[in-house]
Amino acid sequence: MTFAVLCSHAIYRDGLFSILEAGLESFTVDGYPSLIAPTLAVKLDFVPADFGEASTLRVTVEHEDGERLSEVGFAITYNPPITEPSALTYFTALIHSLPLQLRRDGTYQVNISLNAETERPIRFQAMSRLPAV
Repeated sequence: MTFAVLCSHAIYRDGLFSILEAGLESFTVDGYPSLIAPTLAVKLDFVPADFGEASTLRVTVEHEDGERLSEVGFAITYNPPITEPSALTYFTALIHSLPLQLRRDGTYQVNISLNAETERPIRFQAMSRLPAV
């Protein structure tokens, strides 16, 4: 995995990522429950030995107390385009919205694993503008 980032918006076109507000680390909300929807942008690299092999990318989001807010899995099999010459790198882009309903302040973690091996955690904090009642 070359990179994984939480952002406001991302697109992939003509071999390039365009990412807006990459590296989101905090969300300030008006109160709870509150819905946020950051975008997860991931670039997965492959070597020729990986071509045609099935892989599973799993993304989970948890509060620091262990409550799981979201879990999503993606089946990925990379086959390079036959019509293009040999590339310098072989990769696939994954861009996915992560709608999350937050219930309280705290630190949250987005865990990304490829074939059951943890690749990278991304942490963010949520904080309410209003005091808890």
